[in-house]
Amino acid sequence: MTDFPDLDAREAASYLWPPFTVEEASLHEFRSRILSFYAAHGRSFPWRESSDAYHILLSEVMLQQTQTSRVLPKYELFLSHYPTIEGLAGATVLDLLTHWKGLGYNRRALYLHQCAKASEAWGWTLPEDEHLLRTLPGVGKATAAALMAFAYGAPSIYVETNIRRVIIHCFFRDEHSVTDRQVEEVLRLLLSDIDDYKRWYYALMDYGVLLKALLPNPNRRSAHYSRQGTFENSNRQIRGLLIHLLAEGGPREGDAIATTLSQFDRERIQYCLTALTEEGFVEESGGVYTITRS
Repeated sequence: MTDFPDLDAREAASYLWPPFTVEEASLHEFRSRILSFYAAHGRSFPWRESSDAYHILLSEVMLQQTQTSRVLPKYELFLSHYPTIEGLAGATVLDLLTHWKGLGYNRRALYLHQCAKASEAWGWTLPEDEHLLRTLPGVGKATAAALMAFAYGAPSIYVETNIRRVIIHCFFRDEHSVTDRQVEEVLRLLLSDIDDYKRWYYALMDYGVLLKALLPNPNRRSAHYSRQGTFENSNRQIRGLLIHLLAEGGPREGDAIATTLSQFDRERIQYCLTALTEEGFVEESGGVYTITRS
């Protein structure tokens, strides 16, 4: 198995356990099995070895909707260019997008840049407060919870796609439209006997990765499940091409951009250019577009 090369199919199947309940004995059994699995087969990544809030933020943002195999080289590249959050704050948007290339969802790079700039208010670090963390650009409930658990060793209710998959499969085996509130309540009960929150959540995440390889996706039974739209001929594709065109080719007039991307309607190209300008990726002057300089 790609993510767990030491696991053959027979041993992997042995980790498909019967369903659990919220009774204390069952919760205890679940905790024990998850941690035993992690002790035997837990994956290793550089961000898991760090408690630096900047490292955790960088990894969490990069890992959103992106496989670890794609994130790892970019994570290491970013830290080689921007070893501190203050250094990231001083980067230009153009440099940032150049190093981000290949990860997609460029808005995440801009949010990281904005978070880095905002961190000056806390002495070039990130606040050890979940509510304050959620005031940062692009930092939602899950990212804030991850920072609290992984950087500060504090209890938090962290729900991401792999953890959701585990809880739905193990505790809501026959239910549909399972809400995140239900998932959070089970996680809250499980935390009552956990003292290493970082290890616990990484264990849940890795077990979720294993379940993904073994089962039809339990997350389809989540009340919040939705299929991602196709990338081809989407506005997301146009935005990515615009960023690439301006980052690699320099300033361009609107007409020249439309000619280069002639496979798309001019109206859609202009819509995406306007959105990128409003979001801070692109600057426009006299009909000429360029990547934001600051």
